[in-house]
Amino acid sequence: MNRVVAVVTLALLAGTGCATTSTEIHRVTSEQRPITRRPPPPGVAPTVEPLRFVDDGRFAFVDGVTGKALAFADVVARVKAHRVIVVGEQHDQLQHHEAQRRVIAACGEAGPGLVVGLEMLSWEKQATLDGLNRGELDVAAFAAAVDWKKAWGFDFALYAPLFSTGREVGARFVALNAPKELVRALRKDGIEGLSADDAALLPELDLGDPLHRRWFEGIFRSAGHPLKDEEVDGFYRAQVLWDEAMADRAVAALRGGARQVVVIAGAGHVAAGRGIPQRVERRLDGERVLTIVPMTVDAGSVDEALRDALENAEADILVIPRFEAEIFL
Repeated sequence: MNRVVAVVTLALLAGTGCATTSTEIHRVTSEQRPITRRPPPPGVAPTVEPLRFVDDGRFAFVDGVTGKALAFADVVARVKAHRVIVVGEQHDQLQHHEAQRRVIAACGEAGPGLVVGLEMLSWEKQATLDGLNRGELDVAAFAAAVDWKKAWGFDFALYAPLFSTGREVGARFVALNAPKELVRALRKDGIEGLSADDAALLPELDLGDPLHRRWFEGIFRSAGHPLKDEEVDGFYRAQVLWDEAMADRAVAALRGGARQVVVIAGAGHVAAGRGIPQRVERRLDGERVLTIVPMTVDAGSVDEALRDALENAEADILVIPRFEAEIFL
């Protein structure tokens, strides 16, 4: 199983993450689906250059297509050239959140109009989030008011620097995820089993992407889960709802006047551009989204992990944190 996306399986089985009205309304055809990321042709080995830990020496950055080492200035230039950037994470990795924080800071340099979209919070949390946006709550008070531990589960200390930096650069935060009750209903009952009220909440869904479905099923097979086909169908509907809901809200922010949107989400929602990114691109008539995925590797496996990520077209930019994790504390 790919190292940077395997954690999505646990979130699905726990039912904690971020599924459609009529199948006619929500059907997406292959002609509507932008195919913007493809792995290299068979037999073409990607080049993996020696890592260069740049800036303050905490990170190495790698072009996800060529394998060439990037300076942080190269990353910043590419970030500023896109209206939507999706930055992945392994939720419990402090290093990944520091990489995300740096992207937010870089985007904030261009002035007002930055929106930071969060997988971690579902739509009904937006009112509390707006208290932070208006300055009525500081970061600590916001975490308490939103009941972060219950809402997300991972330690708020991992995410607090993202909020602090976002506030410093004048960013507005947006909750991207669908409510858990809606996700569970779609997973369990399917499209036709939803109530009219629940069905009305659903964004357009693409449930027919064979490459994304194959990737998803591969995760379950690799993890050894003894699920029936209909159970896999249900979990896949949930996965697609998460992706589509987050894409929909990100695009709504952009169309609502945002200069730039940075989406913060688990790496499984960024994988090969086929989670959130492709669904944003579909809504923006093919406008390219920049994807950035921090990886979790050690010095002994970095070359193999990088080669796998390049072969799978994992992201436009790959981020390798310094192996000595304590330097991030």
